[in-house]
Amino acid sequence: MKPLKARLLLLLSCGILSLSAQQADICVLDLTQKNAESTKGNLFSIEHILKSAGFSYFLTDSVNLAVKSKIVLPTSNIETYTFTQAERDSLNSFVTKGGVLVVTNIKDPLLYAPFGVSATSFNSSRFFIRFLTSDDPAIFKLFDDPYEKEIRLGDIADYATTIGTRAFSLTSGDTLALYETGEVAATHNTYGSGHAYLLGTQYKEVIMRPQVKKDYNASRAYSNSFEPGQDVYIFFISGIIRKHLSYVTWKHTAPCRYKAALVITHDVDATTAMERFDDYANYEQLNNIHSTYLVTTHYVHDKLARNFFDGYENDVLRVQQMGHDIQSHSVSHMPDFDNESRVPMGSPGNNRYTYTPFYDGSQSSNVSVFGEAEVSRDLLQGIVSTPVQCFRPGYLAFHDKLINVLDSLHFPFSSSHSANNVMTHYPFFSHTDLDMNGRLTKVLEIPNTISDVFSGDPISENNFYDKVEKWKTGFTKAYDNLSSTVLLIHPTRYYKLYAEQLLVQWLPQDAVISNISEYGHYWLNRDEILVSNAVSGDTLILQLSKPQTEVNSYLSLVVQNGKDFARIKVLDALATEMNFQKDSWESNDVILHSGCLRPSYTNYTISEKPQAGNVKIYPNPTYGDHAFLHFELMEEALVDIQIFDMTGQMIFKPVKKEKYNLGIFDHSLSDPEVSNGLYIIRVVLGEDTWYLKWMVGNE
Repeated sequence: MKPLKARLLLLLSCGILSLSAQQADICVLDLTQKNAESTKGNLFSIEHILKSAGFSYFLTDSVNLAVKSKIVLPTSNIETYTFTQAERDSLNSFVTKGGVLVVTNIKDPLLYAPFGVSATSFNSSRFFIRFLTSDDPAIFKLFDDPYEKEIRLGDIADYATTIGTRAFSLTSGDTLALYETGEVAATHNTYGSGHAYLLGTQYKEVIMRPQVKKDYNASRAYSNSFEPGQDVYIFFISGIIRKHLSYVTWKHTAPCRYKAALVITHDVDATTAMERFDDYANYEQLNNIHSTYLVTTHYVHDKLARNFFDGYENDVLRVQQMGHDIQSHSVSHMPDFDNESRVPMGSPGNNRYTYTPFYDGSQSSNVSVFGEAEVSRDLLQGIVSTPVQCFRPGYLAFHDKLINVLDSLHFPFSSSHSANNVMTHYPFFSHTDLDMNGRLTKVLEIPNTISDVFSGDPISENNFYDKVEKWKTGFTKAYDNLSSTVLLIHPTRYYKLYAEQLLVQWLPQDAVISNISEYGHYWLNRDEILVSNAVSGDTLILQLSKPQTEVNSYLSLVVQNGKDFARIKVLDALATEMNFQKDSWESNDVILHSGCLRPSYTNYTISEKPQAGNVKIYPNPTYGDHAFLHFELMEEALVDIQIFDMTGQMIFKPVKKEKYNLGIFDHSLSDPEVSNGLYIIRVVLGEDTWYLKWMVGNE
């Protein structure tokens, strides 16, 4: 027999790595052609589920090949015409002998027996699914939030019907989920030595549909909330796989050995943001944080804003030289960018001299999708001399043709959706035309989870502390699911910088901070790598499908029951052993990682929460010459302080229109011109003015 290394190299040379070891354990059975489906929406959706969860698998349309695996997941409905009788017999035998079959929407009575059902019922008027999580804790391990235990398929207040679903009449087996009607939505049945699972929803209806915003308003909030409508299917399928494969390995869903990542992004889309974003960048650099700044290149004067791009090129370059990530936030930042009747897709070949968008206060003109993405990218690349790879439209106004344009311009990343709105915390590859029939692109959407935009109750210097608590709640819900959170802050006010510091200070020690480019490239690399395994005595051997030089350093692997092995070896595609560290993970599992170093994130520019204004004199009355004017700034401001006597004559000006940064200040009022008596102090902090009485006397 050939040595193991030689055998692995042989597998590679024969091009059948995807059929070896672990990948043979999980099979996606593609029914697209068998069912004569017009799109590959179901195939995309089940592959998205498995890739997001981190499992490697093999894909086939052959039943005979599929049943050689341990778990088979058909992509689509099982119609009466989908399988031949020989294929039905193969699937029955597969389950009877110990296989696991996970199916959606079975319609073929000749295959009812393995699933323990006697009849099915289809309609489009079921709006909720409630998972019976206490009945199988192994499968429902991550279902600990009310919005995970009950998901919405549409908004009953807006729609009379929603996606089509199928309910089941059981002859045996377990009910795993119910519709709000009390009908059975998901089942499990033990059949012979194997197991059959049945879901009443097509994969494309619960995965792809929300990604293209055709989900019948199924999301319950737009932003700063928690909506896991897609993610619960990732958790559910993962739970089934982990329950039935003792030594399954998966690619971890966060960088390195960390439980989750906080991806910090800033939209620099106003004059105030241009004036202040370098202060945010300074704070972050001090803490070894490299965040993403998405810059609006608004080089025109219109009713939306004056030109706030020209003259700030050096600021953009300086922030990039601090180690931050510069990306595009459009040219015009038009609020009606998603109005397809007003904004055409346009064509490439634009520059700032030929592209002249204008907003007249009610609608935009001379705007195109190509112009916004192409010109903003080229202007920023001309400053930073590095690729601009991500686009985010103003107001997250998502044009139907945006992905078409980003794909044409070879943008690898978009961060244009609210995670709550598309109901997932995981990145996904976008489809053109924002349509269920759209073409799959190479544009990876990285949704935004929490932000400084709060509908109906805007963030302010008086309530930002409460908003940070909402951010913490949103982050924690994703963190508990081992998924990451994208934070969006507009750097227009300094109290938002303090809010960011509060969140960073609170961040759990097993969470790490990243940015769009860093996190996006990690996720792309993770998506491309396949993992196969083989057991040799008390050693588990994992092999990756890429050479070591092409493996992202953030990639980590989780081995279920990995503590059962005396040794775990990781080989690259050339069978060269890689230097992965091993740590305990959950229960009997281990995580293999490259030992990334987490900064402490503990350097702060403010040590306590400032109060807005909080202007006072102390001591007052003052005896002697030790008086101070105390004031606190939540943002950079011009400060002007004047002292008047009771006749109205100004006798002393301690501060004359000086620019102060955010912070807490105690300014001395000592001056020989001040004698015993009563004075009025006029304090101007930015746009706010205070008048204080000051008594000076002898003890």
